[in-house]
Amino acid sequence: MSAGRLAMRSAIVHDWFQGLHGAERTVAGMLDLFEHDPDIYTFHAAHEVLPERLSSSIVRESRLARLPGVRQRGHDPGRWRWLLPYMPRWFERLDLGAYQLVVSSSHACAAGVHKAPGALHVCYCHTPMRYVWLADEERDRVSGVKGAALRAFRGRLRRWDRRASARPDVYVANSTAVAERIERFYDREAIVVPPPVATSDFPSDVERDPSHFLWVHRLVAYKRPLQVAEAFRGLDDLRLTMVGLGPLEPQLRAVMPPNVRLLGWTERDELARLFASAGGFIHVGVEDFGISMVEALAAGTPVLAADSGGARDIVRRGQDGVLIADPADPASIRAGVRELAGRAWDAQALRDSAERFSEDRFRERFGEVLRAHGAR
Repeated sequence: MSAGRLAMRSAIVHDWFQGLHGAERTVAGMLDLFEHDPDIYTFHAAHEVLPERLSSSIVRESRLARLPGVRQRGHDPGRWRWLLPYMPRWFERLDLGAYQLVVSSSHACAAGVHKAPGALHVCYCHTPMRYVWLADEERDRVSGVKGAALRAFRGRLRRWDRRASARPDVYVANSTAVAERIERFYDREAIVVPPPVATSDFPSDVERDPSHFLWVHRLVAYKRPLQVAEAFRGLDDLRLTMVGLGPLEPQLRAVMPPNVRLLGWTERDELARLFASAGGFIHVGVEDFGISMVEALAAGTPVLAADSGGARDIVRRGQDGVLIADPADPASIRAGVRELAGRAWDAQALRDSAERFSEDRFRERFGEVLRAHGAR
């Protein structure tokens, strides 16, 4: 047994695995806390896009979500998300009686599981269900038939979620903003433990171009790609590279000024080089946390961000970048870009700042929480 690893029989319950994004990487980052990899329960998993260790630890999925035409195959999304009304009951009926420790990794229904008497249930909450509690913000994220279905189901799901919020013994939030939501919606206190970020993935020997800015997100409305591109109109001494795919691509290509270029799918190594060579990284969507902001800092690149959400935990004004009050206004973004470009930034200090959110730091913090509440 490695010193300090947890030996009690443990399970991790995660809403779903649709790729290797922030929430999935957080679950992967938990595994090294244990002497033996915990059993993982999840409603649906796209095994083809998961690391072998994570995939092989999954012991239970919904049979409905695995039906042909429903399940996700690789990056083809499938239709399993339409089963959301069924998910609360599926998680409630999981038999977790054999486990002394249950960790739910939840942004939807996973926190609603029942544990055995005397067991410990710690919920790592990425956010309370956004489409239930943050309906106004979600209008830009979920629309059309799917949005209408969620609106019809919202009241029932909210009542269930409020009841289920009493089941975890301990709440851990990924940011101060999420901890505030947990208190507001669930009347529960949460300990803040930021998610793990692979801070060592970025080269330090790449020549930096102070006039070159980077934006890396999905091309959807709440990420504000149109406003960011418009902000660079008239900034002829500066350039912007945008990396992303999504439904706004045709509209963006039609309006972006000549000093803006748009790239589609980009390999991880090339993306790391873009981060390391940029004079600034732009992230003006409001996020629960915002891993890409930490990745920019790890590359020695300052960040322009919205003064809200997870950015307030990551970007210290004047030390790590610039925060703006009105991220929906191209003029406000433009002023922020000018401010960022007009200052000298210490790349090594930014890299050091990113280490606040490293994978080792996550395991240290989350392990401390588990042990403080009786995990052994």
